[in-house]
Amino acid sequence: MAFQKTSEISIVIPVFNTGDYLLEAVNSVLNQGSTTNCITPSFEILIIDDCSSDFRTIEILEYFSTLDERITVIKNKRKKGVAGARNMGILHSQSSWIGFLDSDDIWIPKALALRWHHILENKDIKWIGAPFLILRPGIRDGNNFIFEKTENLLKNSDLDKNIIEIKCLKRPVAEFSKSCMVGTSTVLIRRDLIMQKGMFNEDLPRTEDYHLWFKCAFDNDLWMLKSETSFYRIHSASLTHGNTPKFLHEDVMVELLLKEPMGVVHADLLLRRLDLVMQDTCYFYRERKLFKAARKTATQWLKKRPLNVKAWKELAASFFQFS
Repeated sequence: MAFQKTSEISIVIPVFNTGDYLLEAVNSVLNQGSTTNCITPSFEILIIDDCSSDFRTIEILEYFSTLDERITVIKNKRKKGVAGARNMGILHSQSSWIGFLDSDDIWIPKALALRWHHILENKDIKWIGAPFLILRPGIRDGNNFIFEKTENLLKNSDLDKNIIEIKCLKRPVAEFSKSCMVGTSTVLIRRDLIMQKGMFNEDLPRTEDYHLWFKCAFDNDLWMLKSETSFYRIHSASLTHGNTPKFLHEDVMVELLLKEPMGVVHADLLLRRLDLVMQDTCYFYRERKLFKAARKTATQWLKKRPLNVKAWKELAASFFQFS
C-alpha cells in the first residue's frame, strides 16, 4: 500500500528469508516514539523482498503489505543481493532523507527522534550515524539460537534517552581506514548525497556499505551520536563468519576506492588498509594450516604491492609452512 503524503524520511528494509526477525524489525520502526524535545518525524517504510522463498517470511510480507499506509512492499524480479535491494528502496523513496534497517536488526524506541533532533538543529548535517548494541543468542535449542524477547530488551531503562550527545568527524577518511565505524542500521543520510555517490555497489561481493561510507567520507563530515540507536543481531547465519577471513574481499573494495579521484589523494591511507587486509588474510590461512590459500593470498598481495616487505615474508612463510 503506497503512502501518498511525502514523508520526511524513507526507511529502507531489505529482506531475504529472515522470518520473524522481519516482524520485529518493522515493528521497531512502527513503534518509534518522540523525545521531550523532538517529535518522531514522518516516515515511509520500503520493504524490499529480494525473492524470499521462506513461507513465514512471505506470510509476514503479505501481512505488512496491507497493515499500514506508510508501508510499501516491493518484490525484486530477480535476486539482487543486499546492495541491490537497498538500491531498489532508494530509487523508490519519496523523501529527502534515507534511513536503513536490516531485516534482522532492531531500532531502540526513540532512534529516529534522537537523530532527527540533531538534523533539525544543524543544517550542515548530511550524514549521521551511531554506535550499535550486539544482540547475541543466549542459549541453543537444537539447531536454533534463542534470543531474549525484543519487548524485554526495549524496556531497558538505559535505552530510554531523550537526548544523545553528538560529535562531528571532519571528513573521516583516516578513521574509516582503521575500521568501518558505523552500522548501516544506524545511518540517516540525505538522498541527494547517496545518489551523488552512486548508491551501493552491487558488484562488490562484500563490504558494499563500507565502500559507500568511505566515498561519503572523502568530502563530507560524519556526525556520530555518542550512544547506541540499534541492535545488530548475531544469529546462526552470522555465527559461521569465523570460518572465513575477517576482511575477505575487502581488497577489492580498496582497489575500487583507489580509482576514485579522491582516492588518489588518500592513497597512503588506503594502501595501509590494503596491507592490513592482505596480511590478516594470510595469517588466517596459515593459522589453520591452509598454506596453499595463504600462498595464493600472498601472491595476490605482491601483484598489488611488489615492493612490500611484509608480503614477501608472508609468501616465504606460506612456502615453508610456518603457522
